[in-house]
Amino acid sequence: MRAQILSVVGAALASALAFSSPAVALTGGDGAPQASSVSAGSGTPLKTAGTSTAAAPLDGIFSTATYTYRISSSCKGHEDEIREGAAYWADKFDESTDSSATPVNCRTDLFTCGKLKKANGCNENHGGRITLSTQTFDFALLAAHEFGHNMYKHSNHKCRSWASDAAVMAPVDNECSN
Repeated sequence: MRAQILSVVGAALASALAFSSPAVALTGGDGAPQASSVSAGSGTPLKTAGTSTAAAPLDGIFSTATYTYRISSSCKGHEDEIREGAAYWADKFDESTDSSATPVNCRTDLFTCGKLKKANGCNENHGGRITLSTQTFDFALLAAHEFGHNMYKHSNHKCRSWASDAAVMAPVDNECSN
């Protein structure tokens, strides 16, 4: 009997810790474009694609939806990095040629997204359109970040990296030491 009580208490404690984790602090307005910050260079992934860890969802319930995206011709030469970014979120994104799929566009400059005057990434209306600038430290990580805005807002993580979902969703895209 004591073993059963300890087992139930242990499971309850583990659940409480999992749901109270401060991995992601949500900020920003609903439906507003979620932008990335300015950067340029090359980064090193610390986490392999498709092995994301749990993070707090936008609406309190993790979306089970699968999203489709299509890579525009403006992203020629960056297709594999975009696919790597989408693959980070496991089975949440499928590439498609269907016109209803989220268009992914690439630019060589920094651009306006929402309130940011110099953004290197933008996800409008949680997957309405994704725009990526080639002026970034890690293009695949930028793609993962912008795809992540279909489900998550920016985290309170200090700098973007592949270390966790919270790190991928960090608003700051620059070379940081973790």
